[in-house]
Amino acid sequence: MALGYKSSSESYIRFLRKRGVKVGEGVCLFRPFQTTIDCQNPHLLTIGNYVQMTGPVTILTHDYSWSVLKRKYGEICGKQLKTVIGDNVFLGWGALVLPGTTIGNNVIVGAHSICSGRLESNSVYGGSPARYIMSLDEFYAKRSARQLDEAVQYVLSYKSGLGGVPPMEKLDEYFFLFWNREYEGFEPFEKKLRLVGNYEDSKEALRKKHKPFASYEEFLKYCEEQYGS
Repeated sequence: MALGYKSSSESYIRFLRKRGVKVGEGVCLFRPFQTTIDCQNPHLLTIGNYVQMTGPVTILTHDYSWSVLKRKYGEICGKQLKTVIGDNVFLGWGALVLPGTTIGNNVIVGAHSICSGRLESNSVYGGSPARYIMSLDEFYAKRSARQLDEAVQYVLSYKSGLGGVPPMEKLDEYFFLFWNREYEGFEPFEKKLRLVGNYEDSKEALRKKHKPFASYEEFLKYCEEQYGS
């Protein structure tokens, strides 16, 4: 990567496209200066829409293992394979995508996973090598069920560590628990709703979601009553 540690997600993606890699819309590299994307064979790499990569992620289309075979047997046995990452994929910290891997759509890949072969759509994978853990529907249900407990723990940890109650914007990942029309247009919440290009879908989900609390103040009161001030 030409810009090294000065690279941004946008500059890295421009570089990849200029080299000939197919990169979709809404792709984000959160640690571009720690990310390695093999563009030696740009025609062999496709990255879909709304792929989110933490760092340091590595994506390969080839390796140099044939050097050992060449030294031992004299023959060059190349390894250059098509690598495809689908739409709406999250690659966790330190994930490695090996040459020839195909990752489907709507896939979560856990931290430090080593991906090879085919990772099916609408699934969660993790491990070394990466193995199927659960469906995306199961993961959604699991995460949804934990939102209240995690939000409460966030508030209690904030109060014990920093003193006082957290301002409402600090709960910008948990506002589905207490949102009401008074918070319409609140920028920290709007920013989250605009992420990954499906604002209207998120607004509709927010409208339909049952809210356990009528306001942020009611949620804070619950934290105090149930778990102590």
